[in-house]
Amino acid sequence: MSAKRRPPVLLKPNRASKIIALVPNEHAPSDASEISDSETELHDARTNSSTPLSSPAPSIASSLANITIDTSDDEELHSEDADIIPDSIVREIGESIYENVPSLSAIPSLPATPITPIASSLAPRKTRSRKPPTVKSKRPKKNKKIQLTYNWRVAQFRHQATIEEDEEYDYIDLPEDDSPLSFIHLFFSQDMFTSIVEQTNLYSVQQTGKSIQLTDEEFRDFLAIHILMGIVVMPSYLDYWSEKFRYGNVADIMSLKRYQLIRRHLHFIDNTMDDGDKYFKVRPIIENLRQNCLKQQKKETKFSIDEMMIAYKGTKAGKRKQYMKDKPNKWGFKNYVRAGASGIIYDFVLYGGDDTFRNHKFTEEELSLGFGAQVVIALCQSICQKPSFVFCDNFFSSPELLFILRENYGVFALGTIRGNRLRGAEKVLPTEKAMKKKPRGHFVEAICDKNRLAVVRWNDNKAVTFISSFVATVLLRNYLQSSP
Repeated sequence: MSAKRRPPVLLKPNRASKIIALVPNEHAPSDASEISDSETELHDARTNSSTPLSSPAPSIASSLANITIDTSDDEELHSEDADIIPDSIVREIGESIYENVPSLSAIPSLPATPITPIASSLAPRKTRSRKPPTVKSKRPKKNKKIQLTYNWRVAQFRHQATIEEDEEYDYIDLPEDDSPLSFIHLFFSQDMFTSIVEQTNLYSVQQTGKSIQLTDEEFRDFLAIHILMGIVVMPSYLDYWSEKFRYGNVADIMSLKRYQLIRRHLHFIDNTMDDGDKYFKVRPIIENLRQNCLKQQKKETKFSIDEMMIAYKGTKAGKRKQYMKDKPNKWGFKNYVRAGASGIIYDFVLYGGDDTFRNHKFTEEELSLGFGAQVVIALCQSICQKPSFVFCDNFFSSPELLFILRENYGVFALGTIRGNRLRGAEKVLPTEKAMKKKPRGHFVEAICDKNRLAVVRWNDNKAVTFISSFVATVLLRNYLQSSP
């Protein structure tokens, strides 16, 4: 019978075996706590394992971690099959592993700078998502403000101005015949017809490759149809040609298909000529109409400046369409106009936001006055007959505006004014609450002789304040004498 094998004797590891045991296992984690746990498990496995120590290892590193070294010369091995690595072999392996490790003295010293711990710099921080920093645009250069000093006092205004006018004169040059078509041609001239016909044919070629062959006479018929549609209104333009609601004054002028073809290709400018103007598609016809209005002003010297609405409720105008609750036509395009006492519009500025005054020039002082004052200045620049009188409401008027109009343009102005624009005149005038206790028609006048301005507060149905550069209480007296 063969002798029974005894289990291998596990010898106490020496210093060399402890160093080799520190070599991490293959695919071992790098965390310090996990290394220490693996070392503990490895030590327990060595002490409790019954498998022979000479089992094959997948690599040198793993075999070095599992070997047991005997350094005792007095103890004998009780098993011939136990694999024991001599101390000399361990020494050779240790020297080969640490052969290329430099000594501490050979490592250059680093400057004494604070080092951020790796764990704190690499650990993900729980923070809110931050937006990328925005680049601040440079502020526009501030315009030079007009500097006026005021010395208001309660007194009578002595800087009145009057203009002698012809009692009888024609406001515009009347055409030879009094037909409505002749008046239309005063504002809608022949060059506008020609331009619209050319641009419409050009657009049809760009879209379909062939021209619709629109002529001047045919476009006049098309314009006449739209004028009739504004007088005789139907729910849809198709109703004018329908069998049930056919309207002969429209349907007999042009067929429905021809009308739709012209309407589809109607254009006023080449689309490739876009220059950033919000109204570039209609700018040529707007400018031509404005120039024809300017041609009509002759000797008229009294004008009113206000805003009006060009009615429009469509959905294709974008932000150009405005809403004003106090106007008869609440939706449409906002247009600032200068009309004469005759009721004829002589000039206008179509509102386009920041692009409103693209065809007007202002000085630095005028630019600092604000939008409302710039509207008045832009419309007064085209006045032919000077001196003239301009009337406006409290949206436009301010003491600086009236001073500039009088000194730089020869235009006298009168208008209501808001309480926050009185520039100190409110200190010498009674309050609106005190004016309500006075009888109707009571007024108080404050003047500034240096700037030749007058501010009057008077009591009507409520307290009203207005400012003028040419007249004050004389106007009120005339009004009260003429009123019933």
